[in-house]
Amino acid sequence: MRSDKKLSKLDKIDGNLERVVARLKQRKLNIEVKPLVDQKPIKQWSQRCVESLRVFCEKVLGELYTHYTPVSVNNLLNEVVQRGLRLEVALALASQFDPTLGNDTLLRRYIDEGYVDWDYLTSIINGFGYRFGVDELRNLLSQPVVEVPKRGRFSLPRSLDLSGIVKGLKRQ
Repeated sequence: MRSDKKLSKLDKIDGNLERVVARLKQRKLNIEVKPLVDQKPIKQWSQRCVESLRVFCEKVLGELYTHYTPVSVNNLLNEVVQRGLRLEVALALASQFDPTLGNDTLLRRYIDEGYVDWDYLTSIINGFGYRFGVDELRNLLSQPVVEVPKRGRFSLPRSLDLSGIVKGLKRQ
């Protein structure tokens, strides 16, 4: 009995298919497309790169965040920054990493010892469409790392424990 009702409903829809399709086309759909990778960390990390290599850094960061977890990428980059090494070099070497081959020796050696094979590094970066010579790239990346002062919110020390006051202000 139930299946007969469903079949009769389907027959009605088949008979009025043009009207049903026209009605469905008039409905508005709210679709939100979310990017595969969050752009905020990519922009934050690429700001630490040299201006001429910023687009390169964004491309590599996009690839890394696509293939690996954000936590693992952030841990790697934080370690590079804490050791005072160049982010561009680490990103170039990380872009060549293949987990199936386990070829991370140059990246590990750079992080542990600071060793850079400038010919190989130049070939990696030039593979992304740049035209650097070995000496030119060495001079560009041998400059000291300059931290850009953060603009934005003023943060109070945690020892003041004003979190309750701040939460109260947000509720109002």
